[in-house]
Amino acid sequence: MVLVRDVDPSILLKNQPLGGDLRPYLPRDVDREIRAALSAAPVTLIVYEHNSGARRTAYEALLAVFSDYELILKPRSTVLAQPRGRADAVVWLDGELDETFPSLSGALAVWLGRNSARRVLGIIREDRYENPALRDAFDRLRPTVVRLAADLSDGERFVANQMFPGAAPLSKAGQLAGLTGQEQPSSPADAPIPDLYSAHVADYRPDTDDGVDRLGIGPDVRMLADLVVSRMITPPLSIGLFGSWGSGKSFFMRQMQLRVRELADSAREAETAAGAHGKTVSSYCSSVRQISFNAWHYSEANLLASLATHIFDNLAASGAENDLQRQADALAERRKTEKTLLGRLSAVRLERRTLTAQQKQATRRRRKPREYVRAVFDSLTEADKAWIASRLGVDRPTAEDLERLAQETGGLRSDVAEFWRRLRQDPVPLLVLIGGLVTVLVVTLLVGRSQVSGVLGGLTVVSSALTVVLRMRASAGRIHDALGKLGGPSEEDEETERRLAELDAESERLEKAVTELAPGLDLVSFAESRLSDYVEHLGVVSLLRKDLETFATMLAEVPHGSGKIERTVLYIDDLDRCPPKVVVQVLEAIHLLLALPVFVVVVGVDSRWLKKAVEQHYEQMLGDDPEAFAENYLEKIFQVPFMLSPMDDPGFAGLVRGLAATEGQDATPASVPAEADETSGAHSRIPTGLPPHEAAPGPSSEQSTIDLRPPRLVISRAELDFLATLAPLVRSPRAAKRLLNLYRLLRARLAGEELAEFVADGSREAPFRAVLVLLSVLVGYPEAVSWFFASLAGTDPGDKALDIVSSLNDHELRPKLERGLSGESWPELAASYQRWLPLVNRFSFTREG
Repeated sequence: MVLVRDVDPSILLKNQPLGGDLRPYLPRDVDREIRAALSAAPVTLIVYEHNSGARRTAYEALLAVFSDYELILKPRSTVLAQPRGRADAVVWLDGELDETFPSLSGALAVWLGRNSARRVLGIIREDRYENPALRDAFDRLRPTVVRLAADLSDGERFVANQMFPGAAPLSKAGQLAGLTGQEQPSSPADAPIPDLYSAHVADYRPDTDDGVDRLGIGPDVRMLADLVVSRMITPPLSIGLFGSWGSGKSFFMRQMQLRVRELADSAREAETAAGAHGKTVSSYCSSVRQISFNAWHYSEANLLASLATHIFDNLAASGAENDLQRQADALAERRKTEKTLLGRLSAVRLERRTLTAQQKQATRRRRKPREYVRAVFDSLTEADKAWIASRLGVDRPTAEDLERLAQETGGLRSDVAEFWRRLRQDPVPLLVLIGGLVTVLVVTLLVGRSQVSGVLGGLTVVSSALTVVLRMRASAGRIHDALGKLGGPSEEDEETERRLAELDAESERLEKAVTELAPGLDLVSFAESRLSDYVEHLGVVSLLRKDLETFATMLAEVPHGSGKIERTVLYIDDLDRCPPKVVVQVLEAIHLLLALPVFVVVVGVDSRWLKKAVEQHYEQMLGDDPEAFAENYLEKIFQVPFMLSPMDDPGFAGLVRGLAATEGQDATPASVPAEADETSGAHSRIPTGLPPHEAAPGPSSEQSTIDLRPPRLVISRAELDFLATLAPLVRSPRAAKRLLNLYRLLRARLAGEELAEFVADGSREAPFRAVLVLLSVLVGYPEAVSWFFASLAGTDPGDKALDIVSSLNDHELRPKLERGLSGESWPELAASYQRWLPLVNRFSFTREG
């Protein structure tokens, strides 16, 4: 087994000598897109132009995102089919993308389905991507496709010319091969220096629950999310997700929601493919409803009524807040299918109505034949009418005679009667018969053989009968069609009846299919009906309990595969912002929900706040040990208490690097992405310092001097490296985000020479270092800010900052400051801090300074 960070890059890059150092990597515009795809999608495919450096770009993306993952090279179906293996693994596809890949794609799909943490990264040249077989095989894996061009963008060319000045100008990625970054500039010594210190726009990262996991909470998230959606457990279940303010509880629950949705979607796809449901196909529930409830938003209202309204509102909407996109897609697909089915059903019904009308019209013609019989009679020839007259024994036939003939015609008796009547009326067959009999008599007398005479007599009779029959058939044929129109059911009628039966069966099948499109209709209707009741009866606990029991009963009766909600997960956040009374009401509501085998509840809260709220609310009942009372009370509410891991020093460094590096310049890329700095010691990347200002035409005398396209502020390598040393002062992800936001905002005030001096990293007393230390104290220990700032402000500039903090009466902050100031990177002179104290203090809640 080899990890991504340990693999020899030459194995992947092919044109690199084994064990050789890599040339400096030129950041590409698509780096962020590729890394985002790797983080979010199971399969990422880079479709590249020739000489675009795709393998190096893919390798750098793997280092930045999955350096600790197992790297699988040259995958084989037999290896992937093995049920066991590391979950955090990534498959590298390069030479395997040939005619044999379609057979490998099925094994990859199964391998990915076993664990959502697994990834596949493939690179393929654009002309080979057009191969129909390869294209179809990849489309089945639903990859995220990123295209990489060989031509460098304007921003990439600018950075490339800074990294490789002796090779300038560079315009193609292929020109980077073999460059070491140490070439001497080919331009004159007095060439103009780019304006690296112009004003920049400060970036800002909002304090929301989205983003990429940079603290390594993935294993904890998977542990709890897998439990929540597992079919191996039977709810009710409640999980207490404990952590201090800003520790990332909301982010953790958001990651849980994404993981739960991913598991449920995978289980549903597997069950659809297998045509079956249950544990035999998937150990995870395939239909999970997720509902988020922010207790703080309803702290002023009746909380039980608000919670009930929120739950039933989400159930009635047929989708939880975090599931709206998937539900919308499913609804659109269902409506599309329903529209198709209803269209077909409408066409079937229309055809049936048309045939039925035609059939009724034909029946009416047969039942009311007067006008119709007269029209048929008028269409007959004189020969046909003469035949009717001879058949019925009338002189001049009428339409009524034709109708009577239609009723009398048919059957053996009618044909025999007609035969004898013909013999009597037609002399020709009668003469033939008499002549035949005379011949038979003469032959018998002359020959004296009865056999011969019998044969001749038979021939005579047959010939006479044949003459009559032929004349009958000739006459009948002329009027057969007319009689058929007036007789019983025709072949057309029989075909109509057969088609009507087919349409009835098709109509019944389509009606059943349309009905099956809304299997959860009863549940949705029930939830909708309860909304108005809770608006009118807010705070009625018994009503909530009764309706939850009804909902649980209805849910249990819904069969698998027909829209059944197997699990309802309720996430409750910001409870530690609510007053004690509301906190206890939420706990009581959770206890009510846990009486039913329907819900899993996840609560993100500071456990200290919970205990204090319980102690205050039940003050008269605490006894001698209030803390034990509170713990016993909470144990009845939360079956699984779980404390978030505190942010450690490497976690802080990774977080601030990630927050800074992902906010790069729009048109001009930032310096080398910081995430890749620590991935391999074999890299010899050259930092580009501050981001260059994008060239723009200067304003005319009549134009405003405002730069309408200023570059976005990007943190330099030196600043990021120093930020990592401040981890002991910043205690939560929220504080780290605030630190970086405030620093970017402060630095955006500077430009020109002032900015150049501020970011100069030639000494330990660099201004940006002092500012970052002050801001770290500000966001990490706001309660100590007043003393800390006052002590520094009243000190001689030549004094050592270490001597000043030694008198700080904060047993947690003082040792951290002393360790930092005793090191070799923090500024040690009080003057370095005093200069920036007034400005930094303006970003606090105090009015001093």
